[in-house]
Amino acid sequence: MNFETFLALKYIKSSKGKEKFISFSSLMSVLGIIIGVAALIIVMGVMNGFDNELERKIVDITPHVLIKNSSGVFPLNRALIEKIKKFKGVKLVYPVLITQGMVSANGFSSGVVINGLKLTGKNPIKRYIIKGSLKKGGVVVGYELAKMLNVGIGESVRVILPFGKTTPFGFAPLSFKEKVTGLFKSGMYDYDSSFLYIPLSELWAKTPLKGLVNTIAVELKNPFAADRFARKINGELPFKFYASSWMELNYNFFTALKLEKIAMFIILLLVVIVAAFNITSSLMMLVLEKTKDVAILRSFGATPKNIKNIFIRQAIIIGTIGIFTGDILGVVLSFLLKKYHFIELPKTVYYITTIPVDIDIKYIAGITLVSFVLVILSSLYPAHKASKVNIIEVLRQ
Repeated sequence: MNFETFLALKYIKSSKGKEKFISFSSLMSVLGIIIGVAALIIVMGVMNGFDNELERKIVDITPHVLIKNSSGVFPLNRALIEKIKKFKGVKLVYPVLITQGMVSANGFSSGVVINGLKLTGKNPIKRYIIKGSLKKGGVVVGYELAKMLNVGIGESVRVILPFGKTTPFGFAPLSFKEKVTGLFKSGMYDYDSSFLYIPLSELWAKTPLKGLVNTIAVELKNPFAADRFARKINGELPFKFYASSWMELNYNFFTALKLEKIAMFIILLLVVIVAAFNITSSLMMLVLEKTKDVAILRSFGATPKNIKNIFIRQAIIIGTIGIFTGDILGVVLSFLLKKYHFIELPKTVYYITTIPVDIDIKYIAGITLVSFVLVILSSLYPAHKASKVNIIEVLRQ
């Protein structure tokens, strides 16, 4: 151990007279850094967990790539579907007729998104159906929508579509009754309260759109390759057809989540910044207290750089203890929160009943690096002041 590190440690542990207060101030700085770093890791882990959970639910319930036509509806093109199936990474391709409408039952009504699906063995919503099934002569409604309409399996609902004809009494929308044959629950309130699924053949039979669809849905083996896949397939699609990924369709939502995460990081970083200012103030007090020591060291041959290093190393020691202890504390508390679910969210308000935590090593590394930079910056001014002590004036006094 060289004399710079030795003196840095000695000054931290000092417990004589006024230096006792300086040592206490250093302890408070360490505690501030521990709390700040641990809070950053826990909060970023929770926000990352919420982001990933929402992302997973969106990816699970919506197609990864939607292929549409600028004209709106188009004839069902089986050749195009077969062509898309041959692309690498494709898991499932199916046609959909999506339209907006209303559904009513028991004196209640609600606006819905009606999805006409072709009945095949690979039903894309099968995994979310909690009761019943999607079959001919019926509809599958969201769990929340069923509660709003006060309907259950076997009961009928009236589906109202924006198609119809003009009569002497005005426009008469197209409507028909369907039996509820299933309920689905995706875990996303917006979908469960406003989505309705009906066999495509049934929707064709009830509307003037027989043989037409307006979407070709594509599910990929890797949902996060959707952007790349959409760009690639756009060059292969016929005229007027275009592809959009789930990332593009939910861009504003995920951008808002990202900005929220950045804002929380900056707010919590202020705790670390305050702790860094504490280091600056304790070092400044130490510089004033150790002016004579600095003058004697200079007279023995210590350079301004040596003096500067003593105080910078003191800050680094304080920072290292605080940051790594904060890292360990943050990771341990995050792990305990994830495993034992100390905090539960009310089921009547949130679909996620426990706080999700996802610890990412990149976040921990970033928090550690930023904290170290702040600690080093906090030591530069006091170290510079110490190196500029006028040794002749001090020794004369």
